[in-house]
Amino acid sequence: MRRAILALGWLVLLAAPAAAQAPCPTDFQGQSAAVTCSCAPEAAMSGTVWGSGTYTTDSRICRAAVHAGAIPATGGVIVVTPAPGLPAYAGSAANGITTSNYGPWSASFTVVAPASAAAACPATFQNQAGLLTCACTTEAALSGTVWGSGIYTADSRICRAAIHAGAIPATGGTVNVVPAPGQQAYAGSVANGITTSNYGPWSASFSFATASAQAAACPANFEGQTAPVTCACTPDQAMTGSVWGTGVYTTDSRVCRAAVHAGIIAASGGVVNVVPVPGQTTYAGSAAHGITSSNYGAWGASFTFRR
Repeated sequence: MRRAILALGWLVLLAAPAAAQAPCPTDFQGQSAAVTCSCAPEAAMSGTVWGSGTYTTDSRICRAAVHAGAIPATGGVIVVTPAPGLPAYAGSAANGITTSNYGPWSASFTVVAPASAAAACPATFQNQAGLLTCACTTEAALSGTVWGSGIYTADSRICRAAIHAGAIPATGGTVNVVPAPGQQAYAGSVANGITTSNYGPWSASFSFATASAQAAACPANFEGQTAPVTCACTPDQAMTGSVWGTGVYTTDSRVCRAAVHAGIIAASGGVVNVVPVPGQTTYAGSAAHGITSSNYGAWGASFTFRR
């Protein structure tokens, strides 16, 4: 029978206690894969950083993590993910750290906190009977086969399906997995960089519940805001409007489209944490995650996103 081999080794690994994380490298130069590592307080508070949200690879990783809101100044565990080089990097002040502007650089990185609040997701949803809240690592989110779109066969890889559904970005995150009845047919599709496959009848399925309904709708832009805002982006908001900047955006930029550009949400929308930051003397546009933002000069106020 197809796909009958269970990923026992995978499940054993998930059940094993997590080893202490290795210390983060000083910078991300020469790295080509995501790294989960630990920042000591000393590493978190020393060194130079260029950029906002997306940083040059020679920036100090742990100091960038504090700036991005992934960890406090006391340190912690982070996930560092490679990103394309940008034509310009805009510095900003956030979380007690001031980063610098820079011009073109060949490679970048982003940094987020790991999804540690929930237990690790099982490889698949086979034999699950109720709602499951679990955490997808970067590695789990980028491996395995998926059948269906929106509703997936129970033997599809949960974390890869979650990216396809727009429930999490490719860097992972926490998901709410909902059991669904078996379907007579499952249609594959391409979404959020993941290609799923067609299949015929399968006895059990799953889908994802999002947190979008628990947050108020995002404003069109961030003008006049002076405090952080947690809000929900619809798919329409996520894919319409103009954006100026990279990582740090002018307050008249469309919030939800900027969130897609920053890699905070997929084009299907989701919940974002928007944080006010000071105005910049210049904003560098770039192309990221299917969105092209524009350059701009001085603007009185800005916003960024807390991951």
